[in-house]
Amino acid sequence: MYETFRYRYLHAGVGLAANLCADAYQTDEPPPPSALLIHRSLYLRLPADRAPYWLEAAWLAFGASLHAKQLADGRALVLDVEAFTYPGADYRAEVAALALDGWIHRRFGLAPCGASVTYDRPSHRFAFTWPSPVAPFADEFPPPGPA
Repeated sequence: MYETFRYRYLHAGVGLAANLCADAYQTDEPPPPSALLIHRSLYLRLPADRAPYWLEAAWLAFGASLHAKQLADGRALVLDVEAFTYPGADYRAEVAALALDGWIHRRFGLAPCGASVTYDRPSHRFAFTWPSPVAPFADEFPPPGPA
């Protein structure tokens, strides 16, 4: 069943927001041809209602990779993103990773992995933190989070 996760970060009148509606299912059949292989048997299907911006798609995939080793258990698991929107907030594509990370935490009951954002008022910039030693789009997967 599709579930909506509402990611919100608000700090001193500045904020980021995203709504992600997704489902997950295991299958013995081949995953949909449009699904992205994240790691071993973990796949991500992007929204079919509109073509996502390439950077949004990349950050959604990175968000899935934060939990790849915990979720890939041999049988194909498809994270099926039905919709992804930024409702009335500043746009930062990195929020896609945080939204999918939050959805995964809620759906699978996994411990937080350390992905977060802060806002630096003097520089007027958002600063994203990813689990150490993870670098976005690196060839290495993050270590499993604490059990």
